[in-house]
Amino acid sequence: MDPQRQQQLNWVFEQVFIAASTVHEALGRGLPAATYRSCLGYELEQMGRKVQSNVAVPILFREHKVDAGVTIDLIVDGLVAVRVHSIENLTNFYDQEMQTVLRVSGLPLGIVVNFSVPSVRGAMHRIMNPQPRV
Repeated sequence: MDPQRQQQLNWVFEQVFIAASTVHEALGRGLPAATYRSCLGYELEQMGRKVQSNVAVPILFREHKVDAGVTIDLIVDGLVAVRVHSIENLTNFYDQEMQTVLRVSGLPLGIVVNFSVPSVRGAMHRIMNPQPRV
């Protein structure tokens, strides 16, 4: 990946971190993931980011197309997939799920964030797509 693209992805990651921290500070923990997802999308838009919500990505299995094969919670600036959770612990399962989302969508970066923790600082996982198509 070229350095300019990497710098752009790093900057978007920082923006998502700032927005997630702002939402977490304001709302605390314990709410449904859908609430955090909506507020995170709103906060990112207020920061000037282009945000798409609940994006259905089709999956092709042989000749069979599954229109809503995967749904991405948020796509930021057309580059970064964000999955929002409100659960006790993020496990490897959620990182693997994001790897699948990246493979299917072709996006270069995925972020898994958990709001059901004391601080989002340690609850954001950054996953890179080794073969992005975007």
